[in-house]
Amino acid sequence: ADLEGLTCPVSIEEIKNSVFAIGRLKTPGPDGFPALFYQDYWGVCYDDIISFVQDCFNTATLPDHLNETLIALVPKVERPMFMNQLRPISLCNTLYKVVSKILVARLRPCMTKLVSPNQVSFVPGRQITDNIIVAQEVLHKFKNAKGKKGFIAWKIDLSKAYDRMQWPFIREVLWEYKAILNGELTDSFSPQCGIRQGDPLSPYIFVLCMEKLSHLIQQKIHDRAWKSVQICQGGPHISHLFFADDLILFGEATIDQAWLMKQCLDDFCQLSGQCVSFEKSMICVSPNTCSDLANSIATISGSPLTASLGKYLGVPLIHTRVSKQTYQEVIAKAQKRLASWKSHTLSMAGRITLLQSVTAAIPIYTMQTAKLPMSVCDKLDQLNRNFLWGHTSNTSKIHLVNWEQVCKPKIVGGLGIKRSAWMNQALLAKTGWRLLQHEQGLWSQ
Repeated sequence: ADLEGLTCPVSIEEIKNSVFAIGRLKTPGPDGFPALFYQDYWGVCYDDIISFVQDCFNTATLPDHLNETLIALVPKVERPMFMNQLRPISLCNTLYKVVSKILVARLRPCMTKLVSPNQVSFVPGRQITDNIIVAQEVLHKFKNAKGKKGFIAWKIDLSKAYDRMQWPFIREVLWEYKAILNGELTDSFSPQCGIRQGDPLSPYIFVLCMEKLSHLIQQKIHDRAWKSVQICQGGPHISHLFFADDLILFGEATIDQAWLMKQCLDDFCQLSGQCVSFEKSMICVSPNTCSDLANSIATISGSPLTASLGKYLGVPLIHTRVSKQTYQEVIAKAQKRLASWKSHTLSMAGRITLLQSVTAAIPIYTMQTAKLPMSVCDKLDQLNRNFLWGHTSNTSKIHLVNWEQVCKPKIVGGLGIKRSAWMNQALLAKTGWRLLQHEQGLWSQ
């Protein structure tokens, strides 16, 4: 049934849904027509679009002009000096995106069967928080590890992951690019590798390509060569976690295991064209691993040994006791955002709107997977409270209404501002509900 869904003729409804799923003002490609044009004049160009898209699928070909792409170089830093400080984003023609989105809509339901549970990106029913929770559980196992058997976690940094993917490996061919340099088009050039960032289909192609590395690891596990980490008795064995190009490998802390991990990465890089930045990657070992063995593993891997892997998918990984300092970055983000507004003259209604729509959203991502210390929640509430009543760095204002009253729903006389601790509890309850609804997921097990 899934294969039939992938290969069946394209319906008019699929084409229309694809056209209207594109952002109206998304940057257009070389033809200059944004999605807004096709959506607003759908009644006029309806027949031509339907005929054109159906012809592309029936003949399994795309006209050369449709596949033309512009590359916009978006800076990663404030003042880029080198090419590696620029991110190439592809600007595809809108009609190409229509074709691509139809393929995505057909491929998405099959991703659950095609992709292993260790990869959670762009797979229906899986969320980024799944891997964060599993990673935290594995590191908790590390912290409590006893005896002679130690464990290692290797956080991998892939250099230019999208741009290095070899075409024969992904079975896709990109024909022609033009680049936008200082606002002007350069001459056309033909690339030799890479996936277009900006193409709706590209993330799915990349995930399927990364699945090859997962297969290599699973084969080593099947051969009983790769010794994965079992979090608890009866629990799953964790060997790796993927979210697109964010990778963490887990295994027993032995010399043979380190060589095996390195071999799997080298084999995958040779097949796909990927390049691991070993000096930017990090190795962490459980406390019961002897220092000489840990140093030998770091030497084999070519990655520095560290006591903390830092952040994973934007959330700090917990290696020791949680403190206010662990989530200091959440507080710093809120302070920075509020400080940027204090120079502006805002009414009470404006400050309330900003608190509800912006600052309240800053800690939500972290709150989904961790219970923040009460000191952090109190500090966030203090920042919101001071901003609401117009505090500045030089002056303090009287709080005219009790904070507890302010945080009540509007229907009972409050302003509907959410207290951080309550929001944290609600988000963790939501995660608990997902646990009951998705008992077969890797993170649930």
